[in-house]
Amino acid sequence: MSAEDEAVRIHPVGGPGEGPYAIAATDDGAVWFTLVHGGRVGRRDAEGALSYLSLGEGAQPSGLAPATESTVWVTDTTGDRLLLLGPGPRILSQVAVPTAGAQPFGVVSLDDGTAWFTELGGNALGRIGILGGVEEFPVSPADAMVSMIAVSGDSLWFSMNAADALGHVRGGDAAIAVTELPADSGPVGIAVAEDGAVWAALIRADSLARVAKDGTVTLIELAEGAKPHALAADRAGGVWASLWGSNALAHASAQGVTTLHPLPADVAEPHGLAVAPDGTVWTALESGALASLAPLHARER
Repeated sequence: MSAEDEAVRIHPVGGPGEGPYAIAATDDGAVWFTLVHGGRVGRRDAEGALSYLSLGEGAQPSGLAPATESTVWVTDTTGDRLLLLGPGPRILSQVAVPTAGAQPFGVVSLDDGTAWFTELGGNALGRIGILGGVEEFPVSPADAMVSMIAVSGDSLWFSMNAADALGHVRGGDAAIAVTELPADSGPVGIAVAEDGAVWAALIRADSLARVAKDGTVTLIELAEGAKPHALAADRAGGVWASLWGSNALAHASAQGVTTLHPLPADVAEPHGLAVAPDGTVWTALESGALASLAPLHARER
């Protein structure tokens, strides 16, 4: 079913063609976003003021993840590096990936102070230790196209786009377990829900996949051409999804009930997705803006 979109607000950011792509919300009320084609990272503070940081000519800031209450990790895919950014925004530190052409993409931060990332070009996982050293862990098969990554405690999940599968590492240095998904499904976005279930966006199958804690896989079909891309868990066992092809956001409950939230017709291409601490859902629109969907409790007042 569809929901009215009066709770959706549009916030223009960046210049034409810069392509807002990934998004992250930190506990200080800020919303961070990457301008993947502009080589910049933007920050919208709790009052709505915008500030930007250029990562240099040729940089391609792709993935984002909160590190602390006011800092984020960002991957520079073409620069084979990760940067820790603080308010300003400013660079606090940067870490080079040892393998040339690794193309770091997705990133998450763990409570122990480490960060993990995916390597599109290296088909591997990477780990940044608390002292800044980097370890790399190859993933099989060699053409799996390791894409996005999510975390629950010390357990990591990641999507293997070309292999139609999800990978799972329990406890940092354990062996990788694989969950097979339907052929030609193309998992991209991934999230771990509050109930421990893992969700994946199947961009080629126009579906969401839910992997229960016992390993059972359930598929939730979306409209043809929906092309789900990014996912963000809510606080009730469900998940939000950006529907790149349908120009909408979707919410799926733990029971598989889906609700569609269309975006205004004059904006398009929702990609990155984040749920802020206050429950606001944020998405990055590659057409040049951010969109926010007010939390349910605010809409019911």
